[in-house]
Amino acid sequence: MIYPIRPRRGFKLSSIISFVVILSVLITIFISTIIGYNTERKSLFNNTIEMNGIAALNLSKTTESLVLSMQKSLQVTSDYFSDVELSDKNVLSQLDFFMGTSTYFNSLTIVDKNGVIVSTSPNNLNLIGSVPTSEASLESLRLKKPYISKPFHAITDRLIVLVSHPIFDPKGNYKGFVGGSIYLQQANIFRDILGVQFNTTNGSYFYVVDSSGNLIYHPDKDRISDNVSSNPVVQKLMQGLSGAQRVINTQGQSFLAGFAPVPAAGWGIVSQTPQDHITKLSANVIREMMKFSAPFVLLLVALSFWLSRKLAHPLNRLATYASRLSGGDETLKPLTADVSWNYEANQLVDTVALAFNKLREQKEMLHAEANTDALTGLTNRRTMGAITSLWKQQGTPFSVIIMDLDHFKSVNDRHGHQMGDEVLKFVANVMLDEKGAEDYCCRFGGEEFTMLLPHASEEEAMRAAERIRLQIEQAVTPIGEAITMSLGVAAFPDASEEVFELFKYADQALYQAKRDGRNRTVAYSSLLNMTRI
Repeated sequence: MIYPIRPRRGFKLSSIISFVVILSVLITIFISTIIGYNTERKSLFNNTIEMNGIAALNLSKTTESLVLSMQKSLQVTSDYFSDVELSDKNVLSQLDFFMGTSTYFNSLTIVDKNGVIVSTSPNNLNLIGSVPTSEASLESLRLKKPYISKPFHAITDRLIVLVSHPIFDPKGNYKGFVGGSIYLQQANIFRDILGVQFNTTNGSYFYVVDSSGNLIYHPDKDRISDNVSSNPVVQKLMQGLSGAQRVINTQGQSFLAGFAPVPAAGWGIVSQTPQDHITKLSANVIREMMKFSAPFVLLLVALSFWLSRKLAHPLNRLATYASRLSGGDETLKPLTADVSWNYEANQLVDTVALAFNKLREQKEMLHAEANTDALTGLTNRRTMGAITSLWKQQGTPFSVIIMDLDHFKSVNDRHGHQMGDEVLKFVANVMLDEKGAEDYCCRFGGEEFTMLLPHASEEEAMRAAERIRLQIEQAVTPIGEAITMSLGVAAFPDASEEVFELFKYADQALYQAKRDGRNRTVAYSSLLNMTRI
């Protein structure tokens, strides 16, 4: 019996080729997208946390100035009432005058040495003659010196902060105190200054805490007086520290926070941005990349189905290239099209090559932005750390030169920061002119630069450092006057087998150059010789 042979079903070669091409492109786009997303997210993370640190510091200075002005205003009021009888009928009118000329406080109160309220402005609560029982008032009477209280509920049941100044008569006898009240849950001077944050579109906001971690300002008025001392950032503020970091707040939300203390009041300022905002911005960048890539992908799909039978070889070449690209082959050259007998095949390869190369350019651009200093174009500190770590891992000997411009602050003070930036770019160009083919020039921070010289001894690095120093000293600078720099040199592994210690030793040599009179180069080995002597 002869059984009929059943035909084998399978995919057409054109469909297989089209599938492979499309899949390879999608994988390539996916990998490029992930790389771009992570790079952009990391850059935004660092920039945001740094900007919040700067914002908190600036705001703390503003608040510090405000608190000092408040205390000065109360001192002036106290001085006026020093030789005025506090029971005099003119007290109320004069207090109203001071209240009208000051925008710092919601109300002013004078309490005599017996703890009796003599006058208030505005006088709309019938408190004259009563005795305040709040801990803040009692503390002001007890201390007999300028005082800023913690948030508390006053007789009026308002949540307030009391800023007080003692009143002494001309003979130095204590008469009482004048106190300015800030109503924390109503319109006040802090809300006038910090309230602009409601206009932000990225969810950023400021808040203020006292020395015990109580909220004295927050965009959400219902949270004022909450104790948030368990917040890691607030704990650092309570220790008088400033800085910037990622933090999980007391409500379990992740923020990128900058923080700075207000020494005059014992308060702390926190400026923070939701971490979710960074994720959204990064996602927007990826969406733009996808919009750019989509036309090329769609064109590829249409052409692959139309020309697949005649393009087996070109498509196979494209798939191979995509596979290597997906594998992260750094040696891969830009895709070029071989001339084919088939005009349509040539057009398809050209189109795919454009899509791949555009994505590659975007990746390289993002990589460059993450690894170079924006002002000078030199390698940044992060990349410098990666290079030295790799050299250490490979056992590559190298030398490091750390350079610092002498008296650079005076350049900024006399010529302005814009000209200071021009000087920094000028120094960077001198370094680039003097570096070897395998050397790296880095901006270490501020006016400090670093050069990494692979396979260079300390002596060779000293010669290179001296060439740079002399070039800087003798050149015509953007500010039209001579500048100098001090340099320190150390070699790996001679000075140390640890990269961290190597930079520390080079830095020690640099500061020895500063101590020796500046405008000179000092090798770390010479410091060791001095120690032995």
